[in-house]
Amino acid sequence: MAKTDRPGKGQSLLCLPRDYTVVDTETTGLSSEACSLIEVSALRVRGGQVQEELSTLIRPPWREVEKQGEWTMGYVDDFIQGLTGITDEMLEGAPQPEDALPQVEAFLGKDLLMGHNVGFDMAFLYDSFRKYLDRPLQNDSLDHLRIARKLLPQLSHHRLGDVAAALGVPYEGAHRALQDCRITYGCYEKLRVLALSQGTEEDFARSFQKKKQPKHPGIPGHPFYGKRLAFAGSLETLSREQAADRAAQVGAKLDREVTGKTDYLVVPAAGDQPLPGKGDGPVILPEAAFLRLLGEEALEGKR
Repeated sequence: MAKTDRPGKGQSLLCLPRDYTVVDTETTGLSSEACSLIEVSALRVRGGQVQEELSTLIRPPWREVEKQGEWTMGYVDDFIQGLTGITDEMLEGAPQPEDALPQVEAFLGKDLLMGHNVGFDMAFLYDSFRKYLDRPLQNDSLDHLRIARKLLPQLSHHRLGDVAAALGVPYEGAHRALQDCRITYGCYEKLRVLALSQGTEEDFARSFQKKKQPKHPGIPGHPFYGKRLAFAGSLETLSREQAADRAAQVGAKLDREVTGKTDYLVVPAAGDQPLPGKGDGPVILPEAAFLRLLGEEALEGKR
């Protein structure tokens, strides 16, 4: 998989800590290279108890966005506003990144940073630190999503809402960064108890040791053969792991996040036709379009 080069970044760890900081971000889009932070929140946890919290909006660049079906100037488009509740008016009075990020950096310190699909948040924070502070984010990280997938294999999806529902953690107010931190914290503490009821922390870490995966020769001529695919959100028909495996079988290369080299971005949206990406961005494939291309071409390759 192609990864954006981020010199000096911390390591991704697998452990069950008692001292850590939960972090969550809201952004103008999916690509940390092309989009911007609009909110950062964090909870400092010591001995399993929340000690302090931080939350700040961040004013992104004024840019062309889609509102009510038309392109106009603004901070966030209709989709992001609908998802987060963050409006242009709220961002107008928010601090600039160069003013907000030093406060974020000071709060995070050298803590281990935990989040649900934390690689997304770490990429945005790292790239923003580099851009506005001229230094990298060096903290190690722990992905709550990986923990949830390991300990709750019975779930068909592992979105934060799915995990919260399975564990009885309230989910109200989600998609604002601070509340997502609180939900993630509540879920993690329950998952930690579950993990330790099944063995030691060392046993838990060993359970992630990967078995060698078979390499797929692919199907030359398939539209995904040799192309880079990334996935956003949770699909309805297949789990993300199943979708990625099927794409790999026909010869696709998989990206963990959208980069400048990504050819296709698969999203859980309606529609069965590919959609052009904005600017030089990847082609957008709604789930039905992805499955149609995958299935039809795969069948042809087997005839």
